[in-house]
Formats: sequence, C-alpha cells, structure tokens
Amino acid sequence: MDGYVRLFEIFSLLNDPRDRKGRVHILAEVLFCSFVAILAGANNAEAVVDYLRNNEAWFRRFVVLPGGIPAHDMVLRAFALVDPDEFEAVIRAWVESLREPGALTTEGGHVAIDGKALRGSLARTLGRRPVHMVGAYLIDAGLTLGTIKVDDKSNEITAIPDLIRVLNLKGMTVTIDAMGCQTAIAAEIIAADADYVLQVKGNQPTLQSEIEGTFEEVMRRRKPGEAKVALDRYREVDKGHGRIEQRTCIVCRDLSGITNTQAWEGLTGIALIAREVENLTTKKVSKELSYYILSNADVDARDIARTIRNHWAIESSLHWTLDVTFGEDGHRVIDRNGAANLARLRRLAQGMIKNATGYGMSMTRVRDVCGWNADNLLKVLAGEVIARPRLRRALDPKRFKSPKTK
Repeated sequence: MDGYVRLFEIFSLLNDPRDRKGRVHILAEVLFCSFVAILAGANNAEAVVDYLRNNEAWFRRFVVLPGGIPAHDMVLRAFALVDPDEFEAVIRAWVESLREPGALTTEGGHVAIDGKALRGSLARTLGRRPVHMVGAYLIDAGLTLGTIKVDDKSNEITAIPDLIRVLNLKGMTVTIDAMGCQTAIAAEIIAADADYVLQVKGNQPTLQSEIEGTFEEVMRRRKPGEAKVALDRYREVDKGHGRIEQRTCIVCRDLSGITNTQAWEGLTGIALIAREVENLTTKKVSKELSYYILSNADVDARDIARTIRNHWAIESSLHWTLDVTFGEDGHRVIDRNGAANLARLRRLAQGMIKNATGYGMSMTRVRDVCGWNADNLLKVLAGEVIARPRLRRALDPKRFKSPKTK
C-alpha cells in the first residue's frame, strides 16, 4: 500500500470533536496536509498554509479539500482539538506498521529515553512552564517509538514508567540518564522483557557510594595469594576537533559491595567509564568518572561502552535536529494540546526524513528537495531513499593529455 494512503487512514481514525453542522474542513485532511508540508520544509502553521496554497493542485490528487486551503489558525485549532493520548496512539500505530517483516527490525536494538521542553509553548503571563515531552528514540533506525507529555505538576520520573508500559521494547536495551535511575523504572524495563543501562549520580547517593567503593576495592593491588576479582575492560582512543579522548570501560559482576541489590530488578553488574581528554592546543587534561548499573549478563565491556556513548544520539541526532532543522523551539504555540501534538508530528517527520536521507544528502536537503518537487514526498512516505547522483571527478590534465595535432 502506498505510504500516503496508510498515513491518511491512520489520521482518519482520530475522533473529530467538532459539531457536524459547522464543519468546513475535514480534520484528517488538515492533519495529513500539515504533515506533508512539514516534510517539505514548513516549520510553522503559516508556512504550512503557504505550501498548501502553492501546491494545491498536487494535494487535490489525494484529498478533497471541500473547504479549500485552511487558514493557519484552523491548522493550529485542528491540532488543539485532537486528544493528545489518542493522537499518540495513532502515531504509535504508524510506527508499529513499520515493524512488518522486512521493514524495521528492533530485536536487540538500543532505545534511548530522554525529555525535551517545547520552549515555544512557554506562557509567562499565564504562569505556565513550557510543555515537557519524554520520548523513546530507537538509535539504530533514527525513529521515535513514542512520546508522552509530562504532567504540569510532575516530572520525567513519573512519566517514564507510563511511556515504557505502552511501548513494545522486547529484546531491546534501554538507556536513561541519571534522572531515570529509579527502582520503579528498572522494574518496568525488566517487565517489558528489555534490559537497562542506567547512569548513577547524586540522586542515588548510597548506590553511587557503594559502586565507587566496589571499584576501589576490586581494582586495588592484591597481596600475594589474594584472589583477584574478574573484570572486563575495553579502551578506545579518538583524535579530532583539536583533542585526544581516551575512554575506558570496566564492567564488574561482583555485587557483594552493593547492599540493596534486591531493590534493583534484574541487576547483574556495574560499570565504570573513565574519560580522559587532552586539549592539543592548551595541553590541558581533564578527567571524568561515570558509573552505571546494568541488567544484561551477556554483554561485555565493549558493548556497554558503545551503548553508553550512543545514548547521546537522542540529543545530537534528535533534539538538535528538531530545534535546528525543524525549528521546534521557534514555533510559538500557546495551546498545550496543540504544542504536544505538533511535537509528535515533528518527531514522526524527523524519523521519515532521516530514513530517506541517502548519499550526499542532509536532512535539510531532503526537505528542500521535497519542497522543490512535491512528487519526492511520495518517495519519503513510501520509505524510499532520496540520493544525489555521484559526481564524476574532473580529469587530471597531467595524467590525461590530449593528442598533439600535427
């Protein structure tokens, strides 16, 4: 089935709360057209409407638009009307459809969970903080599996378990920063048939102190005849951006120094990451130690090191892209339901654009290409890759000389 057909069918499942008598625009059409415009480079409601007006004939190949092109306030109203939980459910249904055989394999994948504030929803005059969203990002596929809005009177700690419960995380490894290092969250991950790697900081002072003490004990010089504790080590060195960074990962399976292991469901080991960075210009060296708990008993230090490092792709590949490429923080939307629903749509668009990015193409360029030629949108909706042809190198005149004429 064509990608645009599947997407329109999913939007058609949403309940329209408006009175039938006064309806001019079809809700599913407004949402569908808005999403397509976002794929093509529109970062706000005004840009969405401009794109629709300039490509109205193309859109009428797929939708009716009985009321014509909607105004920008109608676009914002449409997103405000839709129930956020219902909208999240249909977005997850679309993502789940990608898990069909041969489409997207998630077994053994890495899911990073983190929160992000929608700064464009800040309303100081109303005394309201920005809407805060917690998302689960599948690192390997560059796809957001699901998001949940944090309650205004709560925080990420209460929202993360709710997000884990509605996602299919079987066989995956879940990473969360120090805020998510909670016994209840660890239990939810294990209940979902997944594994965890959770950073330990000052919010768990007793656990942090015991992990530090364990590594000091197992790494100290042993006396003659004293048995050594088996440790798994992995070291890697990177040079670039004017610095040399050394990272050492040490995994210990001896939990005798942890007093309350039963509180952490599935706990099988602890890990230490030692970072040493030398600035090649100033010759200044900085050192940092980070501690983690983990549940998978079969992974080694190399796997843990790469998992911990890849966790920050949710910041560099998702959150940074949403702000810079999709202009999320700059889009002013006061209505909190509308802001949350638009954020979900951007994350879906980000995943589809990322998967359509081919050789020599950035995400910004893919959106540009879709904006210049609307037919490229059909390729993105179908999950195809858009790529520039490879440029031939100019012939080297020293190697290829033209024959001399007599």
